[in-house]
Amino acid sequence: MADSVFSAPSLQLNDFLAAFGLDRADIKAIDISQDSGSLIIFLELNIKEHRCPICHSPTTKVKGYQLKKIIHSVLNPTPCLIHYRARRYVCPVCAKTFYENNPFISGNSKASVATVYNVLNELKRPEATFRYVAEKYHMSASSVANIFDKHICPSRRKLPECLCFDETYAFKSRDSDYVCVLLDYTDKKIVDVLPSRRIRYLMDYFYKIPLKERKNVKYVSFDMWKTYREVSRVMFPNCVCIVDKFHVLQELSRKVTRVRIDAMNRNKKVKDELTRKRKQLKQVHEILSPEDEGSLHIAELNYYLLKKFDFVLFSNDPRISDPNDKKRFNRVLNRYCNLNDIYDLVIGIDPQLKEAVEIKDIVHLFYKNTEYANAKEDLEDIIILCRTSNVKGLQDFSNTLCAWKQEIINSFLKIPSINRKMNNALIENRNKSIKLLKHSSNGYTNWNRFRARVLYTLNDDIPMRS
Repeated sequence: MADSVFSAPSLQLNDFLAAFGLDRADIKAIDISQDSGSLIIFLELNIKEHRCPICHSPTTKVKGYQLKKIIHSVLNPTPCLIHYRARRYVCPVCAKTFYENNPFISGNSKASVATVYNVLNELKRPEATFRYVAEKYHMSASSVANIFDKHICPSRRKLPECLCFDETYAFKSRDSDYVCVLLDYTDKKIVDVLPSRRIRYLMDYFYKIPLKERKNVKYVSFDMWKTYREVSRVMFPNCVCIVDKFHVLQELSRKVTRVRIDAMNRNKKVKDELTRKRKQLKQVHEILSPEDEGSLHIAELNYYLLKKFDFVLFSNDPRISDPNDKKRFNRVLNRYCNLNDIYDLVIGIDPQLKEAVEIKDIVHLFYKNTEYANAKEDLEDIIILCRTSNVKGLQDFSNTLCAWKQEIINSFLKIPSINRKMNNALIENRNKSIKLLKHSSNGYTNWNRFRARVLYTLNDDIPMRS
């Protein structure tokens, strides 16, 4: 290219200069053209005085040139390639050779600085895959992955005062099918993501953290996975262990659901037997007795109610407790009814189901109204209520409450620094993003890359390495 040659539409040239913070005086020669649907930019910068990176002596002596091909798919929706005639200087003092400073690339990268920035910005979204970003910026998926690996290498955050433990099914390895997520409850940042939730791994991980830092952990919240409690008691000597209330209620809901399903199956068995009997009698031109017809009709309605309206047992919909809510005609029941009527019909089907639902409501009120000062007494009343219940599932649930008694009581503590109770709702939200990241990419095989992507996606303060 000849000296001071500019061959490009004015608008394209101005856009290019603005994108890289260049002035026309910085460019010795530039040519912008199109080839097979791609934008090709040939350019060379003017000679400038540079400082040797070794001895810092000034120099303008040129050693030679090398043509660098740089991917720059930012200014246009079409592929863009910069053919940059990179100048190599030589120091007259120490004979060190080095490339001139330029705004296009960093080091030996084949992608422009602007492209790297935009690629990494795209990867902030958990649903964005390496392949999607590669297609958008006209690169290969491996190039995008290499950019990510080079520039994103997050370290573990310092252990906080309020630490949440949880796990999610997101990365399968030979050691575990779950990843363990650590969250700072106060600033809502992910502290770290670990490839296993097994006690041996967690003990080894925390043992490497200085005891002084571990002593700063004052409150630890987790689900009813015993490993987390054991690890917390050993590794965080000053901590108060808290079991997340949502997991306690979830366990209770499973017990109530089991009672409902058992009642539904009993009615289904009666329904199927009488239906089969009716078919057999029909073949010999006989009919069911009135008693059997009545039993069949009741079993069909009970099965219908237990299967279709199971939500009324757990929903917080205010219409369920409102007997004056508008009634609508139900063809199966052959009557006008509202959700309050449906609720009464469902719990009236089976006495064990009614008892289970009533105790479930008592536990919900316990979590809603109880204060820390009364938590122990109220919890002991619930344990007795469940233990003396006729429902086996609730008897088993009383054992669960006993096993986690102190951690449940601790869940009513208000953390002084934040003036509220602690739970795992926030970390469950982060787990959804981790699952989305995994599902959108059909899984990861590289643990370090997966961990870095999780931390980079969910924390907004992860720095980019140059």
